[in-house]
Amino acid sequence: MREGEGPCLVLSGPGSGKTKTLVHRAAYLIEKGVSPSRIILITFTKKAAREMLSRIKVLTGKEGEKVYGGTFHHIGNLYLRRYANEAGLAPRFTILDEEDSKNLLSIILKEKGEKNLPKAPVVQKIISLSINSQKKIEEVVENFFPYLDKDTAENVSGVYELYRKRKEEGNLVDYDDLLLKWKELLLYPGVGEKISSDFLYILVDEYQDTNVLQDEIVEMLGRTNKNILVVGDDAQSIYSFRAADIGNILRFPKKYPDAKIFKLEDNYRSVPEILQMANRLIENNTEKLEKKLRSSLSSGKEPVIRSFSTAYEQARYIADIIERKSELSETAVLFRAHYQSIELEVELVKRNIPYVLRGGPRFFEKFHVKDLLAFLKILSNHRDETSWQRILTRIEGVGEVYAGKIVERIYQCENLESAMSREEEVFSLFAKEDIKKELQGMFTAFRESIGKTAPKAVDNFMNNFYEKYLHYTFEDARERKNDLKRVKELAENYESIEDMLAEFSLSEDYRDEERGSDKVTLSSVHQAKGLEWETVFIISLKDGYFPHGKALEEGLVEEERRLFYVAITRCKRELFLTYPVYDFKEKESLLPSRFLREIKDEDYLVEELPEDDVEEEGWEYF
Repeated sequence: MREGEGPCLVLSGPGSGKTKTLVHRAAYLIEKGVSPSRIILITFTKKAAREMLSRIKVLTGKEGEKVYGGTFHHIGNLYLRRYANEAGLAPRFTILDEEDSKNLLSIILKEKGEKNLPKAPVVQKIISLSINSQKKIEEVVENFFPYLDKDTAENVSGVYELYRKRKEEGNLVDYDDLLLKWKELLLYPGVGEKISSDFLYILVDEYQDTNVLQDEIVEMLGRTNKNILVVGDDAQSIYSFRAADIGNILRFPKKYPDAKIFKLEDNYRSVPEILQMANRLIENNTEKLEKKLRSSLSSGKEPVIRSFSTAYEQARYIADIIERKSELSETAVLFRAHYQSIELEVELVKRNIPYVLRGGPRFFEKFHVKDLLAFLKILSNHRDETSWQRILTRIEGVGEVYAGKIVERIYQCENLESAMSREEEVFSLFAKEDIKKELQGMFTAFRESIGKTAPKAVDNFMNNFYEKYLHYTFEDARERKNDLKRVKELAENYESIEDMLAEFSLSEDYRDEERGSDKVTLSSVHQAKGLEWETVFIISLKDGYFPHGKALEEGLVEEERRLFYVAITRCKRELFLTYPVYDFKEKESLLPSRFLREIKDEDYLVEELPEDDVEEEGWEYF
């Protein structure tokens, strides 16, 4: 037990048994006579907390039920209930879930009536990032929402003050308050010392994912007895966009100079060839804690690096291999961003290969993609009432009733060009100038797209109307714009809007719930963390895609490298790294990802394109 006394950092590589370490540490302490009620286990998800507490109970019997465990937010709620008065709350306070929080912010935004304000989801995200990173709202806007101006940041600060007061008046707390007020409670004279002294041992899971606020809570919890054991892997810190701070784990040995460091480097998941690649990759990071993965398995297949002329060839190659697999559920295709998987989704549908997409709807079912398709459908058929309803109601102040009145007038016209000539008649339905202005932008997009190609229509849709809507409506506007950019790229391959819509509709009609459970997994790397498969494809490995262009702009290459490391280490046996060398949209050849250059090794199986397939000379292809 002595080895685990005081501050301890357990560096746990992927597949090395992190959960087992925490569970057995708690069980060992109980076996040595430590009261389980004086052990606190903090993790990030309810599922992880349930699994660990259940395994502790299996090892220790009923005594294990007394371990104080759960997520940061769950434990924060328990303490705020116990010390509500000290936290400035009435005992029966209500917790706002994310939807409740958005609704309250929507009410405040409507009352405030400011024009230069995003919608509730964006405001909510800005406030949350500010609280969890402990940074000013102006700094958060500058770092995470650069397309919003300085006035917007000031207005959001004003909304936050109103939101905070409204919560106080209603005895309400949101998820971020559960952490913020727990921290304040730990600073409260007498109470903070009591909570800290309650626990002899503090065990923290996934420490690399903690934000500044959570790190401060852990530090204050351990200030009395000093027995803080954190488990994590700096090489898997990939959530800075959620305010996770890799500095928490990197600084741990400096914050606690007497800290003991234990390294779990034996990997029980992947063959040596895959781990050799992962080790070589992560060596290129400068901000890291040294460790090297070792495989407990016998030698296996070398990873394959493969280039293609286009993303369509990449999709066909992957589908060819998947078709030969006997167990689809042990195969995954990973990508940096969802828009990179579209060609593959279309190819899988064509071949009737069942797949499941982690972390959201299929590409053609996404909210913003369906908006764009509705715009294109109207260009093809101006009497498409469903599409008109969808597009018109994107304008704030235009509900279903007014959309119906507009559609009535459009139905009286022989074609879209004639309908657009009646815009003044449509504008007269509304008194507010901002509604008229938005409608004018939409009608301009339609007018300028009549008779034009689908790619040109997409540009008109974005430039005249939809881009501003994305920025002020969604906190992930940039990713949504990339999705629509990819639709434009796909449109280059069709002679008409009608041909494109017909093929996309087939993809929309495909539903995985109609299939069995044996399906290929398609997933972003972020959504794949914590999972594993026998066979893994990592696709579109070219600069600007992976590493992501935004990350290159913002100097986040090391986090992108960690993300690639996570992707590689999801694989047990067969790893394929692929990329297309030509971009139809930009009409240029593309450099392979810098990460591929970093891991290049003569032992890897490199499948090169025939020389005739390379569009330009001078690039180094693998």
